[in-house]
Amino acid sequence: MKNKSQKKLERTISKRFFILSMFKSVVIGAIGWRFFDLQMIENRKYEKLSDDNQFDYHMIAPERGRILDRKMRLLAGNMDGFSLVLKWNKKINVDETIKKISKVININQKDLNNFYDQIKLINKDFSKEVLITKKLSQKDVAKLAVRSIEFPEISFLMTKKRVYPQGIIAGHITGYTGVYSENDGGTEKSYSSWLQVGKTGLEKFFDNDLRGKFGRKRNEVTSKGHVIASKIYESTTSGIDIQISLDMGLQAFAIERFERGNNTLINIKNNKIKKQIRNIKNVTYVNSDYVYMDKKNRIVNPESGSLIVMNVENGEILCCVSSPGYDPNIFSDGLEASVWNKLKNNSRAPLLNRSMSGVYPPGSTIKMAVALAALENGIIDYNTKFYCNGSKQLGTSIFHCWAEDGHGKLNLMEAIEQSCDVYFYELGLKVGIDKIALMMKRLGLGQYYNVEIDDKSKGVVPNIEWKLKRDGLKWSLGETLNASIGQGYILTTPLQLATMVSRIANAKFSVTPTLKINKDEKRFDPLKINPQHLDFIKKSMERVVNGNNGTAKNYQIGSKNIEMAGKTGTVQVVRISETEREKGLIKNEDRPWKKRDHALFVGYAPASKPKYAISVVVEHGGSGSSVAAPIARDVFKYIFKV
Repeated sequence: MKNKSQKKLERTISKRFFILSMFKSVVIGAIGWRFFDLQMIENRKYEKLSDDNQFDYHMIAPERGRILDRKMRLLAGNMDGFSLVLKWNKKINVDETIKKISKVININQKDLNNFYDQIKLINKDFSKEVLITKKLSQKDVAKLAVRSIEFPEISFLMTKKRVYPQGIIAGHITGYTGVYSENDGGTEKSYSSWLQVGKTGLEKFFDNDLRGKFGRKRNEVTSKGHVIASKIYESTTSGIDIQISLDMGLQAFAIERFERGNNTLINIKNNKIKKQIRNIKNVTYVNSDYVYMDKKNRIVNPESGSLIVMNVENGEILCCVSSPGYDPNIFSDGLEASVWNKLKNNSRAPLLNRSMSGVYPPGSTIKMAVALAALENGIIDYNTKFYCNGSKQLGTSIFHCWAEDGHGKLNLMEAIEQSCDVYFYELGLKVGIDKIALMMKRLGLGQYYNVEIDDKSKGVVPNIEWKLKRDGLKWSLGETLNASIGQGYILTTPLQLATMVSRIANAKFSVTPTLKINKDEKRFDPLKINPQHLDFIKKSMERVVNGNNGTAKNYQIGSKNIEMAGKTGTVQVVRISETEREKGLIKNEDRPWKKRDHALFVGYAPASKPKYAISVVVEHGGSGSSVAAPIARDVFKYIFKV
C-alpha cells in the first residue's frame, strides 16, 4: 500500500509529464505550422527571392543608328571596340594586377583613376566585374590574350564606339554623344553609368530614334556573385538610321573655300614663314603643314563665320558651314580636361554653331525687305527717286553713306544695285519701323524654325513696342535710319538670311529650312507678297551682280545659262566718330581683327530660274563685295560645275 509521500510524488510526476507533453505538442505544432506556412503560404515569395539570388540581370545597349548625308555617305556611325574588365574578388591584389597589365599595354591615367574610384565603392563581400578601360585596340587584346594564363582575373568585352568620319567638316551638325546625366532628362538613371545619349546637334534631336531598344542579359551567379552561366534574355533592336539633306562633297568644298577667304595657303617649311611663326603665340595650322597668309604677307587665322546653301523650293539645307569648328570624335573617347578647356577658352568660340546660333547685324542684305515694305504699303513706286550727296542729316546727327561723295539721284533699282544708304534712310523714314519689322518677319527674320537642331537663336527684329517693353523708352527716328540699313538693334542668324533670300527667290511660298530629306514635297504657307514687287526686287538683285554699277559686279559666275543674283552687306562693328572721318578712315585690313567690319553676301542661282539660295557671313572679314561675294560665286560654280 502506497504511503502518502509516494502518492504525492506520483501526482507531481503526472502533473509535470502532462505539462511537458503539452509544451512538446505546442512546439511541434508551431514547427509544423511554420513548415506549412513556408511550403504553402509563402512559397511564391521565397521562390522569387531564390530566383533573384540565382540570376543577375544586365541591360544591353543597342547599336546606335547611323547618320547619313543625302548621298548615303556616313556622318556618324559605330566602330567595334574592346573593353578590359577585372573580375574582382577580395583575394586579388589589385595594385599588383594593374602593374602586371601595364607592363604589357598602356592604360590611360584617367581610366585608371576611374577604375580605382569604382574599387573604393565595391562591397568587399561580393565578387564583381569592374571596368578598367574602354580603349583597348585589337593589338592590345592580342598582347593580353597570348598571355592570358598570366591574367586569369581579366576578361574582354566587345563594345561599340561612336565615330564621325567627316570630323570637323560636319561637327556642328552631327553633334556628339556622351554618358547619360541627369541634365539629359528621361528615366534612365538605373543604367546611366554606361548609356550614351546625344548631347548636341542631330545626335540630340534624333536621340530617341537613333538609340534603339535595349536588351537584357541574364547571368547565373552564386551567392557571392560569381558568374556561372550567361544568356541573352531580351535581344536589342538597333536604332533607326537618319538621312539628312547635307551634301558632304559640297560641305567639304565650302568649308575650305570659306576659311581661305582671300588669303593664300603657304607651306610652313618656308624660312620666312618659320620666322613669323616663332613670333606668333597662337598659329592655326591647316593640315599641320600649312598656314594662311594675307595680301600683306602676314600669317592669319582661317576666316570665321558661316555659309549656308538652301533649296528655295523645299527648304533642304545642302550645306551648313560654321567656322571655326570642332571634331566630335574627341568626345567619343572621354574628353580630356585640357582639350575641353582649350575649346571652351578659345576666343573664336569653335563650339558655337554660328549658322543657327550666331547673331549678326545684317547690314545692307536686308534692304530688299525695306524696299518691299515700302512697295507693299504703296509709299513709293519703282521710279521714286531720292538724292544722295553722301550723308543724311537728322537733327544734330549725321548719317553717312558708304560712298563718301554720294550716288546722286537714284531710283529704287539703282539704289539696291549700288547699295545706297541715303536712299534707304529716306525710305525708312517714310515707311516707319513697324511696317519694316512686319515685312522682315514675313520674310523669315526674327523667328525660330522647326529645323532639326535644338541650339538656335531667334535674333531681334525691333519695333516701337519692342523697345518700350525692353527699355521703357520711345523709339527714335535715328534708330529707324540705322534699322533701314541693317544696323542698330536688328540681329539675324545666317540661317534666317538664307531663308529670307529663299522666299524672295521662290516668290510664292514661305519656305522654311530643314535638315531632313523632303521625299514628300513639303507644303508651305503662301508668302502673300505682290508677285510683281518680288519680280522687281529679283531684277534689282540681278543688277547687283550683273549691272555696270553693281557692288558685286566683279564676281559673276561667267556662264550664259547660270548667273547669280544677290546683295552685298558690310557691317560696322565699331562706331566711326566724326573726328576719325576727318582724319581719314583706317582700312579694314590695318585694324585689329575684332574691330574690322563683318562681310556679308546673300543671293541665289540661277538668276533666271532660282534653285539654290546662299548666305555668307565672314566675321571681321571687311567688305561684303570683295570678301563674301567671291566665296558665294565659287560655291555656286562648284554646285553647277561651271
